[in-house]
Amino acid sequence: MADDDAERRRQEIIDSYKIVCICNKIRRGVIQNVIASGARSLDEIRRKTRAATGPCGAKRCGPVIAGMLARR
Repeated sequence: MADDDAERRRQEIIDSYKIVCICNKIRRGVIQNVIASGARSLDEIRRKTRAATGPCGAKRCGPVIAGMLARR
């Protein structure tokens, strides 16, 4: 069990470093922290992180961020 928990935690850390917003290089962990701090919409996340404000117009990261918000 302890090994499973350690591996799960290790994977969570690795996932937190993955880039969600390619245009502005915003990592998943940054967005997760903003959601944990109370952000409840894509607009709030935009204002706090600059995610979804790049040249793609949130076409790449918008759906990922929406999914993260839905899972909160």
